[in-house]
Amino acid sequence: MLNFIKTNNLVVRTISFCLVAVLSVVVTVMSIGLTIGFNVNYSGKMIATVRDTTVFEKAREIVLNEIHAKDSKDAINSPKFVMTLTVAENLCEPTTLANVIIENTDEIVLASALMVNGETVATTETANLTDLIEARRTAYFVEGAENTASFTESLEIKDGYYLKSELSSLEETKTAINNLEVKTVSVTVSEKTVPHTVKKLKTQSYKVGYSKIYQAGKDGIVKTTTSNETVNGVAVSEPKISTAVVSEAVQEIQIIGIANERVTATEKANATSKGFIFPLRAGTYKISSYYGDGRNHKGVDLCASKGTAIFAVAKGTVTYAGYDSDFGYNVIVDHGNGIKTRYAHASALCVSRGATVAQGDMIAAVGNTGWSTGNHLHFEVIVNGVRVNPAPYIGL
Repeated sequence: MLNFIKTNNLVVRTISFCLVAVLSVVVTVMSIGLTIGFNVNYSGKMIATVRDTTVFEKAREIVLNEIHAKDSKDAINSPKFVMTLTVAENLCEPTTLANVIIENTDEIVLASALMVNGETVATTETANLTDLIEARRTAYFVEGAENTASFTESLEIKDGYYLKSELSSLEETKTAINNLEVKTVSVTVSEKTVPHTVKKLKTQSYKVGYSKIYQAGKDGIVKTTTSNETVNGVAVSEPKISTAVVSEAVQEIQIIGIANERVTATEKANATSKGFIFPLRAGTYKISSYYGDGRNHKGVDLCASKGTAIFAVAKGTVTYAGYDSDFGYNVIVDHGNGIKTRYAHASALCVSRGATVAQGDMIAAVGNTGWSTGNHLHFEVIVNGVRVNPAPYIGL
């Protein structure tokens, strides 16, 4: 050895110098906190610095465990390592590196898997997967009903990392969702009005034409509830129907007068002496109200069809032929000796003021004008300006 050193003195000196230099570098590096590491070049990009290559392998295993895929071992590219000097704080741990690898691997995507009864039927990046499922669940709702719906199978959405190559297309996802069975229960509630009845109590205490509501009527309400159960819109059972009375109908009770006006023999004789005929043709009318009849009625009402001819009960002169709000279209005939007659609520007038009419001339037609509730003739007899009972004048 001594001989070798003597004969190779220059070489020995050179080696010694290098060793001292290396030792100096190591001491310097250690003294300022630097350490040896490896830059990780992944898919053409430097993504981290690690202590050694085993860190990447540990990160790789973490990523593979995070991916939901049939075979993901080839999803992660092989890196390149370049030795470097760095500080310890810059060294990347496996867990952090795993996230960086996921972010830089195009094949790995964040997606959602639709699982039915524990089996994956579709995997998609579709952001509105929940909306598509909800649209399927509510597809058979009945408008206007209270609807509840659920899937007949167990559903689960599993979010996580998946391989882009294994994702379902939008159409495939929709098809898988539309194959799900949906049970829907639709409950409709409807209310029906039950018309109230009318009871008429006839009494001789009041004359014909008198009527009064003794008890107001009120319609009833019945609620019907119908429940329909379907699977994918097809009924699976008979509708369940129940009814409940919300409010009972209240019967209307009316008091109707049926007493006829009785004319005395004296009144008849007096009327006959006036020579009046009946203002309507026999068989065309029905008496609906007499003079007085409990409401201070100042004439007699004769129900008849619209257009029925009205005749002058005696000759005379027309002193009024026109319209007013109470009597509608009406005619007044002056027969002399202080006696006048009025024919009211006509649908049409056949004479005008100043005309002379003979007994039996048609002067108007029955109608429902003015303050009236139906087609009829309101006939009055006026003696010296006072309206009197017309019954004896026309033989009622």
